[in-house]
Amino acid sequence: MAKSTRATWLLAISLLAGIAASLGPISEAQAAKKPDAPKVSPKVLKPLQVTLELANAGKYPEAEVELQKADAVSEKTAFDQFQIDELGGFIAVKQQKYSAAAKAYEGGLESGLLPPEQVSDRLRILSQLFLQAQPRDLNKSGEYGKRWLEATGTRDPLMLGLVGQAAYFSDNFGEAANYMKEAVSLTKAAGQKPDENWLLVLQSSNSKLKNDPGTIEATMDLVRYYPRKEHWVTLTQAQLSRTANKDRQILQVFRLMYQVDAMAQADDFTEAATVAIQRGSPGEARKFMEKGYATGILETGGDKARSATLRAEAQRQAKSDEKTLGQFEKEALAAKAGEADVRLGEALLSYDQPAKGLEAIQRGISKGGVKDIDEATLSLGRAYILTGNGADAVKSFETVKSPEFAQLAQLWSIYAGQL
Repeated sequence: MAKSTRATWLLAISLLAGIAASLGPISEAQAAKKPDAPKVSPKVLKPLQVTLELANAGKYPEAEVELQKADAVSEKTAFDQFQIDELGGFIAVKQQKYSAAAKAYEGGLESGLLPPEQVSDRLRILSQLFLQAQPRDLNKSGEYGKRWLEATGTRDPLMLGLVGQAAYFSDNFGEAANYMKEAVSLTKAAGQKPDENWLLVLQSSNSKLKNDPGTIEATMDLVRYYPRKEHWVTLTQAQLSRTANKDRQILQVFRLMYQVDAMAQADDFTEAATVAIQRGSPGEARKFMEKGYATGILETGGDKARSATLRAEAQRQAKSDEKTLGQFEKEALAAKAGEADVRLGEALLSYDQPAKGLEAIQRGISKGGVKDIDEATLSLGRAYILTGNGADAVKSFETVKSPEFAQLAQLWSIYAGQL
């Protein structure tokens, strides 16, 4: 989770950006207060005034030194300490000394002197600061975040995410998953994109809890909103595991992996080619192997002798098979049932003839008599993608309902929607 950790700090920093602006240093008038209000002691007031001047001039290291003089005064009142802590917290934030800022602002909260209307905002700030502090205090970050949520009565996604992160880094994965799921759901409901780090924490939390459906759902959101190769690899590898020893389904997963560039190791290419040959699709087998060599993966990894043999066999079978396409097309056109047309269309797709492949698959589905309509519909969607028609591809994938292929169709639909 190194990447997730970096994202956490970026999130905290972005949330802290408004702190310095919203919590400016107290003015001299505030320090002196009204006659009937608490006053700063004369011994503290002088160094405090100098500190204020330096802070207002942006001279924060010098202001910090001067503030230490005020703090060193003996027999300070509670109000003296409150003013010192408030100004000290501001100066610390300005210098990105988040541990010191958290301690100072916490002192201000615990003093009981903080104006009531500022308490809820202080809880939010403390939750952020304790997560950003070095060393971070995850218990306090989560505690103040929860108190803020309770005090305000709101379910703010940013705070839910912050509390979820604190729970995650405290190894409380159940709580982390609950808070992150809520943060993600609320953000999506508002028509906004969830933070990638929230999704990573949600994915990892569910994985550690062995909640496979939750892990898959979070990873699907990652490819939906952040369609990078690493997320596609994670998701398609999970799909492969689910379809082990089911050649028909495995080939469909490999087709997706090929399309989204999620083949990351030598076995991906060689197993895909082997299954394609077994399923009577040598054109696809050849494409799998050629891509494996083009990426350099089969040149440097895996069983090189086996890869070379498989490549040669795929090339031989594909060359022979391609010569029969003309006769295959005549037979398919003459057939009353559409199964042959669908098979012809799939072959044409593998030989880089997507327009003709689309036409054949459409014709086959229209005829009826297709053995597996959902599998044929997946091929129809792929044909739309390969002809550049993402919108119709999405419509096709959305009609796939069988348990065997429904989730795979969702993934294809996500990909097609991004074209």
